Amino acid sequence: MFNLTNASEGSNGRLGVTQTPFLVLWKQADGVLFYPTVIILVFAVLGVVTNILNIIVFIKMGLQETTTVSMLALAVSDLICCIMAFWTYLCYVPAFRDMPGLPFQSIEVSLETGQNFRPYVIRTGALITAFIALERCLCVMIPLKVKNIITLPITRATIVIVYIITIVPYIVHPFLYKLDWKFFPSLNRTMVGSVIRDDPIAFFFLVFNAYLCGFSYLLLASGVVLVCTLFLVITLVRSSRWRESMRKQAQVSTEKSVDLNASRNRREDRLIKMVVAIATMFIICNTPGTLVMFIVSVSEEYIEEERFLPSTLLLQACLFAFETINNSMNFFVYYMIGTRFRLLFRQLIGLKEDNTSF
Repeated sequence: MFNLTNASEGSNGRLGVTQTPFLVLWKQADGVLFYPTVIILVFAVLGVVTNILNIIVFIKMGLQETTTVSMLALAVSDLICCIMAFWTYLCYVPAFRDMPGLPFQSIEVSLETGQNFRPYVIRTGALITAFIALERCLCVMIPLKVKNIITLPITRATIVIVYIITIVPYIVHPFLYKLDWKFFPSLNRTMVGSVIRDDPIAFFFLVFNAYLCGFSYLLLASGVVLVCTLFLVITLVRSSRWRESMRKQAQVSTEKSVDLNASRNRREDRLIKMVVAIATMFIICNTPGTLVMFIVSVSEEYIEEERFLPSTLLLQACLFAFETINNSMNFFVYYMIGTRFRLLFRQLIGLKEDNTSF
């Protein structure tokens, strides 16, 4: 969420105004960061396991349906986010951070190898979630035409484009930051840390990426997901009322056709419920980050002042926790709502289930 490399050891340049060593300030915030860090690490491990399971099950399902392809792409981005979250906050744990003989300054290294890359992948997942919600809305609005609009090749191409426009901008970071040996006065040691390069062009693109990938993409995805979720919820309510009405009006002579229609409607409703659940978690977990990004964009001096750094670190940890929870919970949605997903998962772990419907 925030690039705190500017608060590195003794920095006082364009990218940082901190006078007190960053490690000293971080140790002062250890107490308030304990619980958010534990939550992040626990859910990051959970997310790594569940998203690996998601990927395996989706591959077993076959990538012949657009929704399956999109959810597989979402699982990949969530897996990367969980790995980055675990590595980042493992480096913040005092037992690891202060380990004697560690050849690198863990916080600065984690910024360049995890935290700075993770927001780009978060935006990837956000745009894929928006695409999944939009596709499901089109399936409801124009069910006879949507298969010709959102085909399998178009879905695959869209996923590739989303990954390109969200992750490729990260290449500007190596032109502005690099990992190299540097002296840390507070530790009286030379260790591998983050070194800031003086590259005005790279700095300009970094700021541009912060607004494009950090705010614009997330705001766009959140808006699409919110509108689509409201539409799908209304559709579910109407569908539930329609089925109840049909159940009351069904005649013995048409019971078979009614049952077939009901079966197709239940399958569609399960897909809608699945998308609504994923979208709702996305909205709940990412709305705080969107609001904070907007606040930071209009009051950047908040994270430039040393006295605000502990509260900034706590805020960042809380937002990390929300995002990591979102990245780790989709498996439970798929398992509870998707009968085919549940069947294949139970087969994967050696269990059997009689229900073979989707």
